[in-house]
Amino acid sequence: MDPPRNLHVFVCTTVGRHHCAGQGSERILQRLRDLVERRDLNWVRTTRMGCNNQHHQGPIVIVYPDGVWYGRLTLDDVDTIVDEHLIGGRPVERLRIVPDGPWSATSMA
Repeated sequence: MDPPRNLHVFVCTTVGRHHCAGQGSERILQRLRDLVERRDLNWVRTTRMGCNNQHHQGPIVIVYPDGVWYGRLTLDDVDTIVDEHLIGGRPVERLRIVPDGPWSATSMA
């Protein structure tokens, strides 16, 4: 098995009914932090982030350096992301989103 690599997981916690915090992102962040601590994933760092204009797809989680965006998450999805992506190294395709608007790949080209 390959040694773990450093990962940085950002969770949008912007406050507002229609923003990520209003969609449960605080619980998502807490669940993520609990799992990282419980499983001793010392190569994973978690950070709150501000709005990335994707709240219509929220709650939003982004994993770097992979550049993988996840959206429309539930608490159970956090377990899957930890198991399959953070530990297993395979992004969870069914949970991935494509950012649109100012963060979309076409607007950055």
